[in-house]
Amino acid sequence: MKTYRVKVNDKVYEVEVEEVTSETKKETPVTKEEPAEHHNHREIHAPLSGKVLEVLVKKGQRVRKEQTVCIIEAMKLENEIRSAYDGIVSEVLIAEGDEVKNKDLMITLE
Repeated sequence: MKTYRVKVNDKVYEVEVEEVTSETKKETPVTKEEPAEHHNHREIHAPLSGKVLEVLVKKGQRVRKEQTVCIIEAMKLENEIRSAYDGIVSEVLIAEGDEVKNKDLMITLE
């Protein structure tokens, strides 16, 4: 499996691509990953592995959908991580200098 970054309408997505053979085509369903939402909490996960350069929100702060909440450096590129939701920050689980892995929980919103 290979990982690629794809830019669509000025928005960068990280995608994993797997070679499909006639056997895996029938066995592997394609699913769309929805943003995580548990009960009344909405979660912002790391979309890629890297080092947290800057955290731009704090507990209690109101956040709008598409607002940049942190910046992660990966492969010498600075990546702005944006919220998929409107909400109020209930928890910040990262700090500047932290190393995060793909899909690590970083921020929760109410």
